[in-house]
Amino acid sequence: EMPPHVYAIADQAYRNMLLDREDQSILCTGESGAGKTENTKKVIQYLAIVAGGTHAHPKTKGPLRRQSTSTSLNVKAGLTGQQGELEAQLLQANPILEAFGNAKTVKNDNSSRFGKFIRINFDSSGHIAGANIGTYLLEKSRAVHQAPDERTFHIFYQVMNVMDETEKKEFIFESPDSYKFLSNGNLLVAGLNDAQEYADTREAMDIMGLPEEEQSAVLRVVSAVLHFGNMEFKQERNSDQALLLDNTVAQKISKLLGISVTDFTKALLKPKIKTGREFTTRSQNKAQVEYSSQALAKALYERMFKWIVQRINKSLDRSVGVGTSFIGILDIAGFEIFKLNSFEQLCINYTNEKLQQLFNNTMFILEQEEYRAEGIEWTFIDFGLDLQPCIDLIERPMGILSLLDEECWFPKATDKSYVEKLHREHSQTSKYLKPDFRSKADFTLVHYAGNVEYNCDQWLMKNMDPLNDNVVQLLATSNDWFVATLWKDTANIVGMGVQAQSEA
Repeated sequence: EMPPHVYAIADQAYRNMLLDREDQSILCTGESGAGKTENTKKVIQYLAIVAGGTHAHPKTKGPLRRQSTSTSLNVKAGLTGQQGELEAQLLQANPILEAFGNAKTVKNDNSSRFGKFIRINFDSSGHIAGANIGTYLLEKSRAVHQAPDERTFHIFYQVMNVMDETEKKEFIFESPDSYKFLSNGNLLVAGLNDAQEYADTREAMDIMGLPEEEQSAVLRVVSAVLHFGNMEFKQERNSDQALLLDNTVAQKISKLLGISVTDFTKALLKPKIKTGREFTTRSQNKAQVEYSSQALAKALYERMFKWIVQRINKSLDRSVGVGTSFIGILDIAGFEIFKLNSFEQLCINYTNEKLQQLFNNTMFILEQEEYRAEGIEWTFIDFGLDLQPCIDLIERPMGILSLLDEECWFPKATDKSYVEKLHREHSQTSKYLKPDFRSKADFTLVHYAGNVEYNCDQWLMKNMDPLNDNVVQLLATSNDWFVATLWKDTANIVGMGVQAQSEA
């Protein structure tokens, strides 16, 4: 018997939705590189063709559904030309999301470094009425550091390898080898044409309805993120104060982000912290300023990515008052086991562990209930219990995440003190293993997919990710409309002020 085909799964979900009038969900799961993202694209492609249409629904609010124009991207996506503009935009969300959210890893040349839930809404006649994309767990740390033989997000290589000199000058892009945030330089991928991918990304943005102004604003932020890594600092003698060797790079960042270079460097090196009713200037040493720069770059890229997703949703959301049912497709980053795994892998693997438990419970328990309903003699088995000990170890009170949050409140806490606390609490737990003296790992978890060794370097900082409040306020009041938009919710930011108060 052949395994179920992806089109058959999509077709069954679509038919069940129409016949039973019940919402449907498709879960794409598997380890990194198993083909989850490609299968997700096939599901969307199938639904766009089967449920597409060029007519405008009489109750549809917003712009009428125009017939899609013939483009090379639409042909690649499998559109026949009979689908509407909405179907074309739904399919072209993928090239944009992949450019800004996918990267090469040691296991996969086009690995999704985020999870997404795509909700496709249908009207009462079964035609696509709109869509919405929710994203989770963007691996923002990849913007500032990559493991050997890995790349950062595709968009960085696309712009630097393809832009002509005039565009590079406009957006202040330099040689890929000059950026410290590109750990492995201009790493090329066999079979991946950055020039063609960049053309597809820009064409997809056009199809999605992003004007040139918005596309340029995004590229300015991409450039600024890279430049954050090129600022060089030195430690002042007999002092805790760091100094900026040269403000040339700071000038480039300030120009790209629409802020004053003088205010930017002052905020970075000598931020003002509110203590009680007064503001005091706080000295920043070299390590603190460098980490602050990285944190700002990561936050800037993450906010830009979320804006892109919201902008895509704005184009796709036409289902107000029309959508009656939906099909959801969940595509998350696959289970990861590298030689050395960090906080990002723990989050990804924890999510996969929970999803696998949900899958086991839903599929096997429902099947056993059917046996019982048909009178078949059967001893009920709870398949989800096998995964519960590992999940409890991560999420319960005094578990791995709980202890990490707790440790972040102590001013003298370090990654080492956190590991020691983990050993004290969980050394007798079956799913937790202490490493031997030769290992670089701090602990090992026994996941359903295998044993994973984790290194806790920078976990406290990654969990807090405090931002320089002074720089954030500059960005929120930037002369660049796009940058100011990205930082308009500054009230929700965990800043250095909180950290300073805990140290006081």
